[in-house]
Amino acid sequence: MALLPVVERELRTAARRRRTYGLRLLAAAVAAGICAWECWVLARGQQTTMLGRSLFGMLAALGFAYALLIGPFLTADAISEERREGTLGLLFLTRLRSWHVVAGKWLACSLAGFFSLTAILPAMGLPLLLGGVTAGEYGRVALGILNAMFFSLAGGLWVSCFSRDAGRAVLGSVALVLGLAGMLPGLVVFVGNAFAGIPVQALTPVAWISPAWAGYQAMDAAYRAAPAQYWNALAVSHGVSWLFLLGTAWVMPRLWREPVKARKPPPRWLLRLGYTRGWRRTFRRRLERNPVWAAAARLRWPHWVFWTLVLLVALNVYWLTFGYRTSPGSAKFHQNFAYGLVFTNRVWVCVMACHLILESRRSGALELLLTTPIQPRTFLRGHWRALRNYFFWPIVVIALLHVFYVWGTWSSLGRRGTFSGTYLAAFATGALSSFVSFLTDVIALSVVGTWLSLSMRRAGWAILTTLLLVILGPFLLAEALGRVRWLAPSTLLQWLTSLPVLKAYAGSTYALMPLVRMTAWVAKNLLLAAWAWRRLQTRFRDAAAGTLHARKRRRPWRRFPGPRPVSPPPPER
Repeated sequence: MALLPVVERELRTAARRRRTYGLRLLAAAVAAGICAWECWVLARGQQTTMLGRSLFGMLAALGFAYALLIGPFLTADAISEERREGTLGLLFLTRLRSWHVVAGKWLACSLAGFFSLTAILPAMGLPLLLGGVTAGEYGRVALGILNAMFFSLAGGLWVSCFSRDAGRAVLGSVALVLGLAGMLPGLVVFVGNAFAGIPVQALTPVAWISPAWAGYQAMDAAYRAAPAQYWNALAVSHGVSWLFLLGTAWVMPRLWREPVKARKPPPRWLLRLGYTRGWRRTFRRRLERNPVWAAAARLRWPHWVFWTLVLLVALNVYWLTFGYRTSPGSAKFHQNFAYGLVFTNRVWVCVMACHLILESRRSGALELLLTTPIQPRTFLRGHWRALRNYFFWPIVVIALLHVFYVWGTWSSLGRRGTFSGTYLAAFATGALSSFVSFLTDVIALSVVGTWLSLSMRRAGWAILTTLLLVILGPFLLAEALGRVRWLAPSTLLQWLTSLPVLKAYAGSTYALMPLVRMTAWVAKNLLLAAWAWRRLQTRFRDAAAGTLHARKRRRPWRRFPGPRPVSPPPPER
């Protein structure tokens, strides 16, 4: 069978990668650590059934997030690497068919991801021993996580056909998977409910394309209410995954040959979107001041993407402030949609911070700039100015939306007499902490993303690593520590509340907690930004030249090298 040699070749290659075993060990360590922490923290004064329920929910959410995020980074460079190195055409000179190559690539790239799931799923079975979780619920959630992994791997392989560059393939894969998993169904439901007045329940078939919706419907409460929702979502999302694989097998033999075609000029309507005479004058002025600034800020499409996200945030804030009166039953959906927009905005900031450096590395412009008299600080100054051009005005509008949200809520609830001064202080403090955290997130994502996209060997992993360091990892840590009420003694909270400044502003512990969370989050962002900034100032040229990892210290936990092979003695004559 022609498929077996391809699969054997790809599996042997994957078995020699350190990443295959590293991801499995890391996933098992994280799952075991969460189980130990939750049992140690929540076991005090709580029933075992509630403990098992809470632990299972956290592990299920972690499993779905891992399955959807890791897949694009595993398969996005599978076919683009073959195209970039010119070896894809050599595979088609043999008896191999396109689906042989796709199956081999998918099996090799999915090995690390499914190995990690085999380490997470046994840890998810521990809540069965505590109670509160049924075997059917565990099976449905496990099946949904496997389906989500299959969906993300197939989506990444589909995008990998259309790009030669690893960075662009990763960006496209992340956008496709996260868009279909959450943003696109949520946007359709939001527009249909907010503008057309369609009930949220009537728009649920749109969410069947999302594997995350299948995970939500796998829980006992949702499954008992509507069992068909789970199976429909599982079938539709699984079918979309197979469409990605079949489309990859059909498109790949038609794309490995790229005939030279005359590039068509862009349409006039596209030029009118931003490339006007005034924009060209601005570009020439920036080019004279700082060529890095002009090159990094020349793109117009990031502005439209960011302003589209800001428009969605504005519409959702307006609905949460005034529009909920027309459809009170959809408040939970709009709150979840707001959380999704918050995460999407941070992902987009991270993508833009990394994309500018990744694009310069791909095109070779970074090496060319380093051969000129341009200093590293000039390069970084131009990079920061470009990011400021992209982010400044959207951040200002988001700040005004926070003010509008507080004012609108106070004006609508204050007239009814249900909005006390203490609650207003807590509400304003929460809005202030949200905006300050977002502002420092932008700073940390920009600086850390710049350094990681410059220094990492596998440039496509810079986006995921930045998100893990700045957003996802600290968020999980904050959620775990936030459950430990006894780590913050009541005497400490009473002492903080008794301070004159905090007492005059907050007046209660309820209004003080957002300030405490904001302080910890801002301190984390500033520490990460300071670390990355220091590395950029001292190791910029080493990272750009690729010599940063040339010298490595010997680590004691690595195994010692084996004996050198001894050549046989020459034969006697």
